[in-house]
Amino acid sequence: MSHFAHCRNGNNPCNVRVKPQARKLQGIPLKRATPGGRQQGERVTTSKESIASCDTLLCRCQGRVADAALEAVDLSGVALVDGLCRSDAAATLSGGRGTLSVGCSRESPLLASQAPRERTLRFFPAREFGAGSAAAPRLAALIAMARLPEPSPVESVPYESRGRLAILGAGPEAMAWAKRLQGKADGQIQVTVFAEDEAPLAAASPREIPLHRARALSVDGWLGAFEIAWTPANPVDASRCTGCGACLTACSSDAIVRDGVAAYVDLARCNDKQRCIEVCEVGAIDFSMRPRSAGFDLVLDLAAQPRLAMAHPPQGYFAPQGDPLALAEAALALTELVGEFDKPRFFEYKRSVCAHSRSRKEGCSRCIDSCSTSAISADGDGVRVEPHLCMGCGACASVCPSGAMRYNYPDLPYEGERLRAALGAWQHTAGSAPTVLFHGRKEAALLKAHAETEALPAELLPIALHDAASVGPDLLLYALCAGAARVLVWQHEDAPATYRASASRAASFAQAVVSGLGLAAGARRFVAACGDAEELLGALDATPLAALPRSASFHAQNDKRGTLDLCFRHLAALAPEAVATAPIAVPEGSAYGTVKVAAEKCTLCLSCVSACPARALSDDKEHPRLRFLENACVQCGLCVNTCPEDALSLEARLDLRPEAKKTRTLHEDTPCNCVRCGKAFGSTATVRTMVARLSGHALFATEAQRKRLLMCGDCRVIDMMEHGEMPGAQAAEVRQ
Repeated sequence: MSHFAHCRNGNNPCNVRVKPQARKLQGIPLKRATPGGRQQGERVTTSKESIASCDTLLCRCQGRVADAALEAVDLSGVALVDGLCRSDAAATLSGGRGTLSVGCSRESPLLASQAPRERTLRFFPAREFGAGSAAAPRLAALIAMARLPEPSPVESVPYESRGRLAILGAGPEAMAWAKRLQGKADGQIQVTVFAEDEAPLAAASPREIPLHRARALSVDGWLGAFEIAWTPANPVDASRCTGCGACLTACSSDAIVRDGVAAYVDLARCNDKQRCIEVCEVGAIDFSMRPRSAGFDLVLDLAAQPRLAMAHPPQGYFAPQGDPLALAEAALALTELVGEFDKPRFFEYKRSVCAHSRSRKEGCSRCIDSCSTSAISADGDGVRVEPHLCMGCGACASVCPSGAMRYNYPDLPYEGERLRAALGAWQHTAGSAPTVLFHGRKEAALLKAHAETEALPAELLPIALHDAASVGPDLLLYALCAGAARVLVWQHEDAPATYRASASRAASFAQAVVSGLGLAAGARRFVAACGDAEELLGALDATPLAALPRSASFHAQNDKRGTLDLCFRHLAALAPEAVATAPIAVPEGSAYGTVKVAAEKCTLCLSCVSACPARALSDDKEHPRLRFLENACVQCGLCVNTCPEDALSLEARLDLRPEAKKTRTLHEDTPCNCVRCGKAFGSTATVRTMVARLSGHALFATEAQRKRLLMCGDCRVIDMMEHGEMPGAQAAEVRQ
């Protein structure tokens, strides 16, 4: 079974897998439930021997999962039992090997504790979402997804924490928590306090906790690799002071006092900065108060405002902001974060197609802007992702216009397979199309809690993801093409604003595409929702809506734009012929569109061609001409930002006509021929602009010099040599 330690950073739960060989999970183990007898009349339709050979187990939960729904679902290969959690679950689950998918989330802790070692359990919410006789299609879809194999494993990101804990805040509070945490985790937690005030501290013997009186504190890093930088607030280093009192005796200005921890210099009264230094044998006094830094594994920040203000702070950093419950949770979590850990590497990055920057001109920065952990930063022409900071939300991949950033936990092809399996089972059972609801882990818990007392709408098909922020236009459109009637992306109201904005943009783009193709059926097929479960379900559009006339047969690709292109082609084939003959207007900032050229400004310098990361812009070797492939353009804006003449602009649109996949000419000019040899060497506009700008330059003062501007590079050099104007010519004559 997977081993996970659960920690809470601010409001963000994160999963850090603990290496089993490095340490075991902390906490109280669940006891095995006492075997109970089944009541008379209780329905059990599968024998223990049959369960051993199955990969999926469904529990009726004393009739919560209705017989009418079960009778409508194809249960071939599925073991069906009743009262699993209230019977001898250990005996029921024994006998088989490998992974068993169990259709109950509510009792997953109990069932997991009773599973034999050779049996790995996975849980899916059939009991929660399959309640009621109308839930048969949803139940069939949930079973179909549960029977799929696990996604391929991804690389892991390692952490190592030795328990070095820094507590930052007011001295008395920080010291009180330091005393509570010092030596926890089997003696591995070792605390250092950074006091930001001058409040006196009580004496302690033996002294176990180093103290720094500090100001200008800053924090950087992650679990096992934090760096604390600070400036000493007083010349006396309290972590080194032994409390001997020699400095108090030597001080002639009576400027040194001490509390129970260390001496303290009153700088306003001090008039001799030498005698105390001379008598201090441990070197604890330094009036320079130079900035310092030190490394730690864990940080507890007690300040009112966290020093790491990102929406999702790094693992190992806790900032309860005065909340007593959050502070208690942080203290418990800190004791579990000592040892070796790893977590998945959630992303893949292809630098060669990144549209962030070229030649120090910035283009796309959507991944940087959307990242809630500040894990992404500019790095030359591309970006750099710090995997130790990445929490796996997938927002960077959902907003990336080129597909350079790819989410792989799991990847799009796997999510596409889940969609196809679920929608195929739904349609086979009901003959209708559902409303697909994409949501993350937090939303899944809220929806399951709601389903305990209220049945879900019959048309709703929840599909849980690691994080709903990973949903981009490719997954939205693929869901519609695969057979959904509507597609919703649901995020809780406390999701970062950048997540909500990216989901809204993705839904708006997808809606614009189907509306432009006449396939919206007068309704919103794509919605980005925010709020709690009650708000979400209350806002659902109950108007019946049919799926597209034909479901797609293609599979989702790892290439984002490749998947979108397949979706566009499928949708265009279903669209009325009249609406597929013109470009579709899409929201500003979309990753599809054209480039416009102001012909009167463009000199065909072709700097835009060298800046284009998607190779949508190109030149012509034989003629001064700027060419454009609209299908390849990602609307990053690098061409616009690079153009020295301000001649380019972007227009967001989606052109599905065959012409968009062919290179067309945006602008061209007549070639300028060398006045000496007749060879073409540039465009007329380029040369005209060059002559106008250099005509007043000292190197082109005479008519003969200005004439050189109309020559090719070779002839210009020859002309300068003939007139003795080559740089270094006179020096060469002297040497001869």
